[in-house]
Amino acid sequence: MPSSRPQAPVRQNPASKRGAAVVDEKNVRKSARKPRIIYAAELPVDSPKIRQMARQSATRLGFKLATGLIITICVLGLLKVTVQETILKNPQFALVQIAVDTSGPLSVDKIARTTLLTHGENLLFINMREVRARLRQLPAVTGVALERDFDKGVLTLRVAQRRPVAWLACPRLGMAEGRAEGCWLVDSEGATFPCDYQPDNYAALPVIHHERLQQNTPGLALDDLSLRSALHLVKELDRRHEDGQPQARAMHIQTPWSILVQFSDKTQVIFGVDELERQLARLDQFWFHARQRRWDVDTLNLAVSKNVPVTFRSPPDLAGLGMPAANAATTTR
Repeated sequence: MPSSRPQAPVRQNPASKRGAAVVDEKNVRKSARKPRIIYAAELPVDSPKIRQMARQSATRLGFKLATGLIITICVLGLLKVTVQETILKNPQFALVQIAVDTSGPLSVDKIARTTLLTHGENLLFINMREVRARLRQLPAVTGVALERDFDKGVLTLRVAQRRPVAWLACPRLGMAEGRAEGCWLVDSEGATFPCDYQPDNYAALPVIHHERLQQNTPGLALDDLSLRSALHLVKELDRRHEDGQPQARAMHIQTPWSILVQFSDKTQVIFGVDELERQLARLDQFWFHARQRRWDVDTLNLAVSKNVPVTFRSPPDLAGLGMPAANAATTTR
């Protein structure tokens, strides 16, 4: 039988109570340090009224876009018609004439054709840079200036051309001899260019025959020592012709070290390609005696530094020069 004896109350140890309190406090602190994650869900609200309002808003937006597009097309069409009538089809801006201001071997027609412009073209839409670039491609052209006159419909081309000093002939490179159209000219810098138009004053230019020329690049200076010496002779002999000496008519570059010059009085003089100033000074002295004594000179070789060979067509007057007449060679032609 169960005992009816009352049980004694259980006593708790105060130390165990303090330990339990400390454990609960640590758990609370750990739980307080953990972040709390809150999930928010946005659920779409849908109803027949809301759907009706969305359809009405989309309809209004589409109507506005369509109206704006129609207005834009109308404005652009009106602007296009206005531009065509006031600018493109306006005869005030049409090209009526191409005026060429130039002087040189290029003809006016050649320059006008090179621009590729047509009659009636709108002056406002002519690309001046392209026209200038086309003209600068011509070997004889050194500078181009363009000017538009809207009142008269005139495009003025001011074209600067190279100034030729001689004709250049080399049959091996297809550079024909003579002074006809299609031949080649050379300026003082040694740049070559074809001749499409021959002014009257070009007929008096000397012809440089260069059989040994290696290449010909139109519009660029040729790097050839013999040719540069010949061009220097052209300059100096032309200046002496103005002072009364015979005119140089032709030059033959026979060898890399000599140049044969034919003068208007049929005299032939051989120059070396080096020390031209010394040779020209000796030529001046020789011409002085030739005029004074009326010598009929046939050939003269200035490439020789001493004892210059000279021949005459008739016996020369050598009195007073300390030179016996027997030493002067005479040729008849």
